[in-house]
Order: sequence, then structure tokens, then C-alpha cells
Amino acid sequence: MGDFWLIRSKMQIKDRLRAFEHFLNETWNWESPVAWKVSVYRDARSLSQNNLFHMWCSEMADHFTDRGTPVTQEDMKDLMKLKFLGLEDRVINETVIPQQLRETRKLDRGTMLHFMNQVQDWGLDHGVNLTAPHNSEYMQLSRGG
Repeated sequence: MGDFWLIRSKMQIKDRLRAFEHFLNETWNWESPVAWKVSVYRDARSLSQNNLFHMWCSEMADHFTDRGTPVTQEDMKDLMKLKFLGLEDRVINETVIPQQLRETRKLDRGTMLHFMNQVQDWGLDHGVNLTAPHNSEYMQLSRGG
């Protein structure tokens, strides 16, 4: 189940509780119990971060291909995800697909920033000076903004 209720202020509590109650009464099939977990909400990685990461993968692919090691943007993306994010089992209903690359779309902004810092450092260690525009969200977050 992927249903989600976000509460940003105390004024929204009653409304969200009514919506959750309605969901349970009208939608939940009760063949399985339902769990309610309260946690701090963190914004998912941004489109800006994602676009810059893809640009970096393209820059790295060009760099290595120009030096005689043919590699695609997708290859670089997979290599960076394997190196810095690792593998996890993917669960679809009752089926487990073991050892899949972690997906960046599941990262929050802070975790994506950490991942991108690792990728940038790796690139520098391998002779690739990755583009990091001063006005990009990546640079703003790197400066603590």
C-alpha cells in the first residue's frame, strides 16, 4: 500500500484524521491489518538534483569513452549507484527480487546530496571535472542553503 497523508500544521490534524478514517472505512479490505507509522517528512530528491546527476553520468561516459573505455550514460549511472548506494531486495506483493540497485528516486534531498558529493569526489579522483553550476540547487545545498 502506498497511501500517504502529510500534515504540515496542527490546523490540518482533524482533516487528515477524517481522510484516513474514510480511507479505512471505504477502501481498506481488512484481509491484512493496517499499520500507522508517524515519522518526520523529508522532501524527496529534487528534479534539479536528478537532472544534474544525469548530466554528470553523461560527462563521465564521454570522458571514459574519449580515453578508450566505451561506457554509456546508463552504465555510469548504474556504476555510481552500485558503488555508493548499493543493492537492496525489491518486493512486489509477495515476490522478492533480490539484489537490485537502489533507486535515486527513493532518496531524500539530503541523502541525494551526500550521494552526489561521493560521485563528484569519485569523478575528480578519476580525472573528471564534473559541471556544478554555482546557481544550481546542488551547490546551494552544498553551501548549506
